[in-house]
Amino acid sequence: MKNLKSNIMVSAIMSVAALFATTTHANNDKLQQAYKSTNVKAAITNVCKEEFGKGTGLSTADISKYCTCSIKIQGTTTKEQEWEIQSTINQKKSPATLAFVQKQNKDLQACFGPQLTNKLKTLASKKP
Repeated sequence: MKNLKSNIMVSAIMSVAALFATTTHANNDKLQQAYKSTNVKAAITNVCKEEFGKGTGLSTADISKYCTCSIKIQGTTTKEQEWEIQSTINQKKSPATLAFVQKQNKDLQACFGPQLTNKLKTLASKKP
């Protein structure tokens, strides 16, 4: 169960990262515009809200909290940590085993709160 929780939180972080890595051309334009904003963090959070909200079944408040927390935590990840995560994935291992990811997972859970964390677990368990 502990690994499931860790994987869900890693999934939350990685899904936001993936959102920005695999966006369509139209969404890529939105992201490029966000980076031109005078408040990049808020603009990226808004792009997340637009994209993550599609088909999740979560409320607007939950989507807002998810994106705000995920972007906040992602913002604390150093380039070196990103490389370490990618290296771990390339080795076919779970990034949830990394100490800094475990700390970020705890921080994410604290930010999400128990209700949103449980909703995300339910959504994750329904995915094939």
